[in-house]
Amino acid sequence: MESGGRYLTRRELEEVIRRATELESESGSTVPELSEAEVVRIAQEVGLSEASIHRALAEQRGGAGGLLAERGWISRLCGSGLVTTTRTVPRPAEEVQQELETHFHTNQSLQLIRRTQQTSLWEPDKGVVASVMRGLDIFGRGYQLAKRGRAVELSVVPMSEEACQVSLTSDLGNERSGWFWGLAVAVGVPLTLAAVWLILAEYQIPDVWVLATPAIVAVTVSLARAGYRRAVEKMRLILDGLLDRIEHDEPLEPPRPSWRDLLK
Repeated sequence: MESGGRYLTRRELEEVIRRATELESESGSTVPELSEAEVVRIAQEVGLSEASIHRALAEQRGGAGGLLAERGWISRLCGSGLVTTTRTVPRPAEEVQQELETHFHTNQSLQLIRRTQQTSLWEPDKGVVASVMRGLDIFGRGYQLAKRGRAVELSVVPMSEEACQVSLTSDLGNERSGWFWGLAVAVGVPLTLAAVWLILAEYQIPDVWVLATPAIVAVTVSLARAGYRRAVEKMRLILDGLLDRIEHDEPLEPPRPSWRDLLK
């Protein structure tokens, strides 16, 4: 793009547009709203590919309506409890959404909790029969989404008639709590009881133990973070595997093991 006899780089163009928008807002002028068709036309005029434009629009639409959100200090201290994976799938959005939702209900023991235009929220079925089936797992389905996470969010955003963007988010807040509170009880409670006993017994507490307390807490948190990180990586593999199968139009239900395998 040429301005004042010179060309602007892509980065300079982004900075100019962002600064011009800020100046319009400061002057009290209203920045006009643009339809998606107008956005596509303008972006093409500055040399952006149509595929990139549609993907960016799909990501914007998908990110605006998330049903799972996380706030508070625990996320900053322990790491996010949400695991998300996103994939562009060369299949119609309605077909992909129907196949995944059927899989959630039939094979993963999940029940629909809430639905928006492009996003749905699922939780483990709390019925007695569903709970027993997950516990016994007679058919070897694993029920990984229901057993490991307390909720799953599905977002399917059309990019064209023959492609869509699929996002899967698993809420591992319960497993995160298990790691951190479990280690806190295993390590923190015994140390607290030991300190109380020493105080009541009027023993002289060595300064080295006082100085070592922050280190003990730091080690406990590090161990919990490491364990939870492995849980996050395993869930990401599960979600990526599901998207692999949906992308290649493969059966989503895992093959059922033989009775001989079940009895091993």
